[in-house]
Amino acid sequence: MSRLASAGLAVLAAALLSEMLPSPASAADAPSARVVAMYFHRTTRCPTCRKMGSYSEEAVKTGFPEQLKSGTVEFHDIDFQDRKNAALTKGYGVSGPSLIVAKVEDGKVKEFENLQDIWTHAGEKAAFIRYVQENVAARLK
Repeated sequence: MSRLASAGLAVLAAALLSEMLPSPASAADAPSARVVAMYFHRTTRCPTCRKMGSYSEEAVKTGFPEQLKSGTVEFHDIDFQDRKNAALTKGYGVSGPSLIVAKVEDGKVKEFENLQDIWTHAGEKAAFIRYVQENVAARLK
C-alpha cells in the first residue's frame, strides 16, 4: 500500500477512534498521547476467539492498571460485523478477528499494528499475554 494511502487510513482511523471510542476520562481530559488496544471480533464468536479476546483484555488490564486509570492506555472490544463499527473496521483494514494496537499523539493515530502473532500464541496464555504487553509497552515509550 502506498504511503499516501497508509497515511489516509491512519487519519481516518484517528478520526473514527476519537468519535466512536470514548476514553475513560472525559474528552476534555483525555491524554493527548495514549495507546489504544482494540480486539475486533465477529458477532458470533467461536471458543478460540472468545479466549483471544479474554486474553487480550487480561493482558492490558493486568499489565497497565495505572495507565488505564489515567487514560494513557485503553482497551476496547469491538464487533467488526456490527454496522455501527463499519468505518472503524475499514479504517484499520480489519477483515477477521484481530488485535490492533494504536499509538495516539495529539488526538491522531500516529501508528498502529495488527498483532497477528496472537494466533501463534493462542494455545499458550503466558506467551500471549507477554506478547501483547510488550507491544503495548513499546508504544507507550
